[in-house]
Amino acid sequence: MTSFSDRERGFQQQAEADQQRHNQLAIWRLAWFAFSVATVWLLIVSKQSTWALIAGIVGLVVFTRMMTWHRAVRRHSDLNRHLATINTDEQQRLARQFTRPETGLAFAPIDHAYAHDLDVFGKHSLFRLLNRTRTHDGAARLAQYLLQPAQPHIIFLRQQAIQALQTHINWRQDFEATAMLNEKISLPTAGIRTWATSTTPLPGWINIARFILPVLTLGIFVSWVMGYVPGWSVFAAIAFHGVVLNPLQETTKQVSEQTHEIAQSLADFADLFRFVERTPGESILLADLRKQLQSGQATASVAIRQLARLVENFNFRRNPYFYIFIGLPSLWDAHYLVALNRWREQHGPALADWFGALAEAEALNSLAGFAYAHPDYVQPDLVEEAGVHIDAQHVAHPLIPPVRAVANSLAFDGSGKTILITGSNMSGKSTFLRTVGLNVVLAQAGAVVAARRFVCSPVQVYTSMRTQDSLEENTSSFYAELKRLRTLIQLTQANQPTVYGEVALPTDLPILYFLDEILKGTNSADRHKGAEALIRQLHRTGASGFVSTHDLELGQLGESVDFVQNYHFRSDIDEGKVTFDYQLRPGVCQSFNASQLMKAIGIEM
Repeated sequence: MTSFSDRERGFQQQAEADQQRHNQLAIWRLAWFAFSVATVWLLIVSKQSTWALIAGIVGLVVFTRMMTWHRAVRRHSDLNRHLATINTDEQQRLARQFTRPETGLAFAPIDHAYAHDLDVFGKHSLFRLLNRTRTHDGAARLAQYLLQPAQPHIIFLRQQAIQALQTHINWRQDFEATAMLNEKISLPTAGIRTWATSTTPLPGWINIARFILPVLTLGIFVSWVMGYVPGWSVFAAIAFHGVVLNPLQETTKQVSEQTHEIAQSLADFADLFRFVERTPGESILLADLRKQLQSGQATASVAIRQLARLVENFNFRRNPYFYIFIGLPSLWDAHYLVALNRWREQHGPALADWFGALAEAEALNSLAGFAYAHPDYVQPDLVEEAGVHIDAQHVAHPLIPPVRAVANSLAFDGSGKTILITGSNMSGKSTFLRTVGLNVVLAQAGAVVAARRFVCSPVQVYTSMRTQDSLEENTSSFYAELKRLRTLIQLTQANQPTVYGEVALPTDLPILYFLDEILKGTNSADRHKGAEALIRQLHRTGASGFVSTHDLELGQLGESVDFVQNYHFRSDIDEGKVTFDYQLRPGVCQSFNASQLMKAIGIEM
């Protein structure tokens, strides 16, 4: 917190100093302009035309240089202002207050295995806690990290990269702040990607026509000015240009639509690529990202900056005045279609990989920033075992502020095991299930976890915790829970990946399930019978997991079979008030508080 607070204050002071310089330069620019105009006018009045011309050129050159300097100061001021904002945001994240509007819900598949129940996306979510991306592709890559467990060797490479980046806070925050300089950098890159992989062959004669015709038309224009040809000949020549460009009209329109939106942010993308090309720290994954951004003798940043100029100039055609007076007479479209085709032939096949490398760098930067902000969190150990292995020591809920989060410890190992958790209302059962579930998701994304020690094997997480009724689907909450449980059973029997949107869950991982208040929507007899049958069935499939319940009779199952372990959360009554310590204890819960809570709201018991 101190580090972020000091950085915020320092960057804010720099931004204010830059703003003062910016204002002073604006005054000096105006003064220089007035001085230059007055000098030229006085020289003209004095009939010193040569000196007036020289003074005008010098005035224009200096004014142009001052404009460049002015823009640089403004950019530096904006950069410092964004850096101050970033450090303010980091302080608020530590208190689990999120100011950025992105919730990640756009990336959440319907009925995903765990995303909804574990608050992976949403207003108060894991995505908002982690997200330090600024591009659309970067946010999508981070979401993919959280939606799909990575293979163990990928997790190791991410952990190595995160360790390498974690301490380089200046590079990480400069990287993010640079992306904030242009809001349009958050737009999807699908259009430019499509253009880069498509083909738009141009007729061979266009290479000759694009040079010869403008020269001939210029000659006709000069002849008209000198009185040698009538004016209609100029209009006829320009009209012929329109005929020549007509076969290219569909191609021109398509390329313009694919590149226009992103045109204004390509130069800023070039700056981000340059950051990734100069990524600090040594790791296999970071070295691979740097290698991906090489394209022959050029780098991605150089090639993208070249593309930015081409696309910006090409889209000048969208201005009707420019198109009439410059575009049409010069065959502007033809020149830039040829240049864009040449760029695409040279760099187009690599463009998707470049944006992929940038997205990966942003996602890794998010996890490195999370690790830096939480030095007490640990890098988890992954053990490749056939069954489910969990060893969580002093594990806490990552979405609860660390100063308030209550840590617990738990370990279990093997296939077909169930941790059965009983407890009174509001005692912490559901929160504990989410605590373990979220930290497993973090571990399998490659991030640090909210624990002193955390060891887990590769697993596929599945939850049934927040089932709701649906008027649209004519579904009760009980039937909605049954549908989730049916999917769980099918997942344990699947021989091919289960697909949620664009996310495919692997079939070779053991299932780790989290079932909260199991079968709560039916009578106690059926609930007990159904819950016990489900636990036994899941045991036979080798799936392991956690089940919370109010059903004390279900706890007796742990006394008769060795694959069920009982734990509980308790509540106490202190001077008529219900208190909780949120500590996990072995055994079945013996204290309940429903009667006391009902009395507290006025029900006469």
